[in-house]
Amino acid sequence: MRKLYLIRHGQCRDGAHRCIGGTDLPLDEVGLCQAERLRQWARSKPLTAVYTSPLSRCRETARILSDGRLPVHTADGLREMDGGVWEGLLYADIRVRWPEAYAARGAHLGAVPPPGGESFSAAGARLGGCIRGILARTEGDIALISHAGAGRGWLAPLLGLDLDDVLSIRQPWGGISELTWSRGRFTVDCLGLQPDLVPPPFLLKALLDRQEAPPAVRTHGEAVARTALALADPIPEPPVDRPLLEAACRLHDIAKGSPDHARRGARLLDEAGYPAVAALIAVHHDLPPSAGLEARLLYLADKLVQGSEPTCLEARFAASRKKCETPSARAAWERRYRAARDILDEYQLNWGQTQ
Repeated sequence: MRKLYLIRHGQCRDGAHRCIGGTDLPLDEVGLCQAERLRQWARSKPLTAVYTSPLSRCRETARILSDGRLPVHTADGLREMDGGVWEGLLYADIRVRWPEAYAARGAHLGAVPPPGGESFSAAGARLGGCIRGILARTEGDIALISHAGAGRGWLAPLLGLDLDDVLSIRQPWGGISELTWSRGRFTVDCLGLQPDLVPPPFLLKALLDRQEAPPAVRTHGEAVARTALALADPIPEPPVDRPLLEAACRLHDIAKGSPDHARRGARLLDEAGYPAVAALIAVHHDLPPSAGLEARLLYLADKLVQGSEPTCLEARFAASRKKCETPSARAAWERRYRAARDILDEYQLNWGQTQ
């Protein structure tokens, strides 16, 4: 039995909203930091070698991850899918210039390639052949530094997914997919997880920057984090996961302004490879009865902050009550207030006053 780690390269420059396949983009500052986190992760793994796509963003990720102690080999079959005539172009321009081809590919994403390019299906088959070849001539656990498109094309059949749903496979920059190779078969153990449970400071900021989160969202998140951590201070058992709580607090409104912003924010964090943070963000607006301790603390702290200033539940909910113009809105308001009140009462009973 062997372990295989399929790792997407770190974040690269100038690739947003473009069709990027063979275009050779370097890592940006965030991508270099992601590679450093991968280096620290790799120290705890009994890896025997690193194989990488020939593109710069992968080779640089592999170089940093290997830390000079693991051999690094280039394998052409690990390269990204070919974008054909769309390579390097903005998707907004592609949609205008090739409307029929764009629509056809959108309808059957897995099988239809860009004009002159490679489909997810073809890229996945090519990547899979390369991986099997590497396994046949090596021993031990290995890391493969590759790309999101080809990686998704290979993983979809292993997961039993329709290739038209290929984009549902989590493959963030710097994300790790772990597989077991045994008796000629792959088992997928995890998909696209970051080496850290929560985003380190540089990546937390990058996530907010990527969504163009305004200053008010950032300062509110920081204030909620301070409040939640203060609430956590007197709680001895069960221990509070403070890094997880702080990250979720700072990022809970990352999608503020979007419809159903809690669910949208959770999706963003899950796609980024942080499902534990995503799970807390998903329930910060409507708390289920089964919510855990960190989720309850986030929910309460969010209701004890107005903007970036401390407040009390009554003042916070009095302000929001004025906006409830329909029976359903008033029922939702009452449900949220009661949930916050119950958490506060429980907290005061067990750990003392908060206000």
